[in-house]
Amino acid sequence: MSSYSAPPTVTRRLQRLGRLIAAARRARGFTQTQLAERAGTSRPTINRVEQGAGNVAWGTVMTLCWLLDLPSDPDALSPDRQAELAVAGRGRRVRPRGGLSDDF
Repeated sequence: MSSYSAPPTVTRRLQRLGRLIAAARRARGFTQTQLAERAGTSRPTINRVEQGAGNVAWGTVMTLCWLLDLPSDPDALSPDRQAELAVAGRGRRVRPRGGLSDDF
């Protein structure tokens, strides 16, 4: 079994991207389950992405960024969008409101 762990800089970037994905999900009013359904993955995978785990498929992360209109590089996010997500990401839980809509 490998004992590799990502360099601290990579770990911090993954955690930052995970926080941005969580904030963007909340801003759109999606639960983790709803976002997982849209992305074709599982709720635990969404949770791992939002926690900054490094063992999630890159295609899954890119799909989440696309669905949430986020750049895959957190440094490429405009200051206005960063401020918007900072407000949205302040820890409120999103509760499901009925069925999923296909509108983005």
